[in-house]
Amino acid sequence: MREAVTAIDSHGRAGVLLLLMAVVSCAPPLPKDLVNALADNGTCRLDSAQIRTVFGCMQHFPNGSEVSISLLLGDSTTFAGIKRQNDSVICVENRTSVFEIGSVTKTVTAAILAKLAYDGAVDLHAPIKNFLPIKLRQSSLNGKEVTLLQLANHTSGLPKEPDNVSTDWAMPGSPYRSYDTTKLYDYLSRRMMLQFTPGEQRSYSNLGGGVLGHLLTRITGKSYETLLDESVCRPLGLRNTFVTIDSTRIRSLIPGRDAVGNVVPNWELNVLVGAGGIKSSAEDMATYLRAHLTDTTYFYLTQQPTFTYSGHNTAGLGWAWYAAGEKRFVDATGGTGGYSCCVIFERHTQTGIVLLTNVSAFLASKGDLIVKLSRELYDPLVASTERP
Repeated sequence: MREAVTAIDSHGRAGVLLLLMAVVSCAPPLPKDLVNALADNGTCRLDSAQIRTVFGCMQHFPNGSEVSISLLLGDSTTFAGIKRQNDSVICVENRTSVFEIGSVTKTVTAAILAKLAYDGAVDLHAPIKNFLPIKLRQSSLNGKEVTLLQLANHTSGLPKEPDNVSTDWAMPGSPYRSYDTTKLYDYLSRRMMLQFTPGEQRSYSNLGGGVLGHLLTRITGKSYETLLDESVCRPLGLRNTFVTIDSTRIRSLIPGRDAVGNVVPNWELNVLVGAGGIKSSAEDMATYLRAHLTDTTYFYLTQQPTFTYSGHNTAGLGWAWYAAGEKRFVDATGGTGGYSCCVIFERHTQTGIVLLTNVSAFLASKGDLIVKLSRELYDPLVASTERP
């Protein structure tokens, strides 16, 4: 799972689970046998510059790879679907197709928390020990208790991962598949040590995101999927956003792929579902981003500054953004064994992008390729709002 964090956040990048071994440019030279058929049927919604950018990146992905894109500019949204098939890059309709979104889930978990706080049902500064049936091995350090807010903005001091979970990120069904409440409680009550005083620095934690999701289920007495539906899906009218794959939902799910295009199992996060268990579509995620561009209630609350951790980087709830001068944008990334994605938005310019793929984020450089492609498509949108 990748972190929801600004593209230039060196601290967050160091905490990301993905091992990004190299940065590969999305530029030619292209393999001679890869055919650009994006404009052949006249249905591609990308302009010529965007087509060149996408085609340049698709050379690095195996056959069977798909990219689903939403571009938000003002009140308009443009959707584009791309697939590499039989060594041709073609345009497809996949705006409602579903992909795993990995750590972008943490922004949704934060939105659920924000709604509870906005409704007065919970105090963001409440210690997490208040909501657990166990005694934490360490709930505070130097007199500072770990709070709900700190789980959401990654200043809790919790480690990146619990040490009783596998580190084989490519294992079938994900390394978290068997990580249940019993294992989590064993870790929290017998093994967990805070890495720093809560609230004093920021260090990305998948464990923190998972614990927050679990605490929300205990506070409300509802499952995570029910909270997702009540706080996000129903209010926004999302039709293809969920956690559990069933016989109906699997029809819209794009299979995840490994380095050579082989289909890999979907991840199951069990008790840590709040850290990265959501599946969604470009259409739904565009609606989700638009709420962040226009909302004045709890989606807006997630964007309020809670901690500044560098000269240009600030954390809200789930989100983190980069700000310099008039630039202020959020860059959230996610990745699992068979998927990677990136979302960027800027409230000031009313612009955004969602880019979902079934390309494994754990391949060397693939995660950075997705971020690079997203920025190359997004930056011209912002530039267009600055023209007289």
